[in-house]
Order: sequence, then C-alpha cells, then structure tokens
Amino acid sequence: MINVQGDMMEDKKKELEQKYFLYQFLKEQLDNMSKQADAMQSAVIETQAAVNALDEVTTDKHSALIPLGAGAFVQGNIEDADKIMIAIGSDTVIKESKDNAKKILGQRMKDMEESYSKLLKDIGSVTAQIQSILPEIENLAGEMNYSEKKSK
Repeated sequence: MINVQGDMMEDKKKELEQKYFLYQFLKEQLDNMSKQADAMQSAVIETQAAVNALDEVTTDKHSALIPLGAGAFVQGNIEDADKIMIAIGSDTVIKESKDNAKKILGQRMKDMEESYSKLLKDIGSVTAQIQSILPEIENLAGEMNYSEKKSK
C-alpha cells in the first residue's frame, strides 16, 4: 500500500512540476505581450502626432525646430514642406506629397491598431489559461501536502 501511495505521490509531484512550468512559461509570455502592447500603443500615439503635425505644416518657407533626439533641437529652415520624407523600413525613406504621406501614416496606424487589437485578444487568452491552471496547481500542492502529513 505504501508503494502505491508513493507512486501516486510521485505522479502528483510530476504533474505539479509540469503545471508549474507551464504557469511560469505563460506568465513570462504574458509579460512579454504586455510590453509589446505598450510599445504598440506608443507607436500609434506617435503616428497620430505625426499626422496631426502634417495638418499644421504650411507649404510656405518657414523656420522650425528640428529634433535631433534626446530632447535636443536645432533651428532650421523648411524649404519644401509639400514633400514629406516617410521611413518605410531598413533605413529607407521615400519622398511623398503631404496628402500621400497622411494616407501612408493613416494606413500604418490602422494596421498597428488591428495588430494591437489582436494582441489584446491574445493577452486575454493567455490570462485565461493562467487563471485556469492556478487552481489546479493549488489543488495538487494541497493534495501533496495532505498526503505528506497523513503518511507521517
């Protein structure tokens, strides 16, 4: 009888370890997805700010502060505000009209918002998995604890 009980304890211990490993994996995945969602949300806000800035840019020659990064700016002259440089990836930019630039940025925002929405659904799914596995871990740990106390 002790041997059977020992085998059952060993099986429960393995099951608990597997479920705890899965829990840790899902928790790490959730943390990464949350960071990704935050980055996406920031990118959407930044893109919207660029679209808004395009609405305010006039086609006349004028001076402006040009950002260098890290809060540093240089005073510069904008010669042709109707031609907007748009980054398209791999350190590549294209020159577009103001209207086309707004369309490109609008489509980029739409794509990001769709990806963000899908990511939120995935976050919900992983959260549900975590919430369903936690009671199983607690039950197994409780059963093992009870069995250990009973056998002493």
